[in-house]
Amino acid sequence: MTRMKSVFAVLLLIAIVRVVPQAHAQTVKVILAGSSAMWQGMALAAYNSGNCISGGTAPCFHYTGSNFNLADGRPTVLSGTTAVDLGNVWVVWDSAASPNVWAYSKVDSGVGDRCYFAQPHCTISLPTLPAPANLISSTLWGDGSSDSTPPAAVSALLTSGTLQVNTAATDIRPEDALFATCRANSKLGGAHDNLGGLGYGVNASGTCPAFGAALANLEGSDILSAYPGSTSTAHLLAFALTGKDPFTGTTVPVYSTVSVGAAPIIFITQRTGALKTVTNATDAQLQAAFSGTNCDATAFGVAAADIQVYLREPPSGTMNTTEYTVFRYPAYTGKSQETGVAAANPLAKACTAGGKRYRSIGTGEEVKFVLNSGTNFGTDGIGYTFFSYGNVTSIGDNASYGYLTLNGVDGIFHKYGTTIDPGQPSVAGELPSAATLPAACAGAFPCAEGKIWSGNLSFPNLRNGSYRAWSILRVVSNGAALANATLLVSAAQTYAVNTVPDFVPAQKVGATDPGLALLRSHYTRIGVPPVNVATTGDRGGDAGGCILTSTGIAATSDTTTKLAQSAPLTSCVSVP
Repeated sequence: MTRMKSVFAVLLLIAIVRVVPQAHAQTVKVILAGSSAMWQGMALAAYNSGNCISGGTAPCFHYTGSNFNLADGRPTVLSGTTAVDLGNVWVVWDSAASPNVWAYSKVDSGVGDRCYFAQPHCTISLPTLPAPANLISSTLWGDGSSDSTPPAAVSALLTSGTLQVNTAATDIRPEDALFATCRANSKLGGAHDNLGGLGYGVNASGTCPAFGAALANLEGSDILSAYPGSTSTAHLLAFALTGKDPFTGTTVPVYSTVSVGAAPIIFITQRTGALKTVTNATDAQLQAAFSGTNCDATAFGVAAADIQVYLREPPSGTMNTTEYTVFRYPAYTGKSQETGVAAANPLAKACTAGGKRYRSIGTGEEVKFVLNSGTNFGTDGIGYTFFSYGNVTSIGDNASYGYLTLNGVDGIFHKYGTTIDPGQPSVAGELPSAATLPAACAGAFPCAEGKIWSGNLSFPNLRNGSYRAWSILRVVSNGAALANATLLVSAAQTYAVNTVPDFVPAQKVGATDPGLALLRSHYTRIGVPPVNVATTGDRGGDAGGCILTSTGIAATSDTTTKLAQSAPLTSCVSVP
């Protein structure tokens, strides 16, 4: 995920805002931006083997392209610049006289949340439409089709700079996403561990700027990548969930969230040197390495040798899920991965012992850091990512790379090192790929979850509550876009069961998958009190919350007894 800044005129922004409702309202169904975890599943749901999602006129068609601009034009109100993130995009359109359009920009959850809540929303475009990139395998679309070149009306929409995001795809709740941005865009210090603010902004530690604040308060310092040769950055731009947009003063509409499913965080390593024999890590061991206390293989109980440690950017949903389930628990116990960073930018900082810590921007770069750890730095490295087959494809089915159990519990399969599941590689901790799928799937997707896991259900230890590092994937929207996004969610859950099992569906799918029987306990975040019942509209933060059964949960409780988990926590729910 590459980010940059480019200059646009204020008058152009105003013209764009005025044009959008008249020019494209009748054709635009859902325009998503955010998490990579749902990108492919939502594409397959929209296309529906050419039959289109409900509301479309068959046949449908699809296109994918790389490095589209996702532009947040709000800073032009004060500074004359537009913040641009780059992301891969899929587009599906139908055969109606005025084509209906569905699209998704794959960036990061924090970016997706900001771009949805921004008033006006971010826009997706490229000045010249590139040739179809076929970023999703033709075997997955359901009819073997390759990408098509969009017709003139759809091409014009994609190149106009007026196609607005109307739905966020996020792997953390909006409250957690806003908290993460405000934490980064504020002075270093505060809270119980002096890390309530991370030092990339001038606001009081851990506070959010409101409409009327100075530009310096609304825009924190861009967070830079430390990957060799990378120009990637993460923007820290203010947004609001309610009230007025901090840049424009426009009222933020009431929103709703819809749960899509749950995905696990896994710790990934190169295993050609110092980490070759490391197969498990405890919270304490990971805290020692990622806090910079001990970037040496001795942190994991093996012979002394330098290792490199790779952190994600602070607004990232992946970073925050990992931060609050493994490192800095919601009540400020544990030890944050931001310990000692002190706003280093880019982060490429020696640890107290051993190697260094480095900052990546985006999932792709995090995995690339691990992939090329030996090439870049001469030593093994460790990072983390939400697991999906797509996220780890570059290091899957390769004995030189692997993943760790967390506190002795496998986050993907039933039991690490014991081949219980048909789709489990024979090498303990080797990452699965299409090549390791069972014979019943002929080494390729589509492959239903029942063919990969014994017992027919994906991610068994996430489902039973013993694996602690995971989060619920959601979409965030309102109005007609919310209704259309909800249709996509339901269809994507079916694809997660029958085609590419990248997450546990939140709801029951057919007669085979009961859906997710758990939720994370919510707690007060940025002043939003907790509501734990998703069916009536959950509220508050839930990153790192206790794992609860999804029945019998008090609507406003953040202290309900947690399930027995892989390691006891002194506090897995926050105090207000």
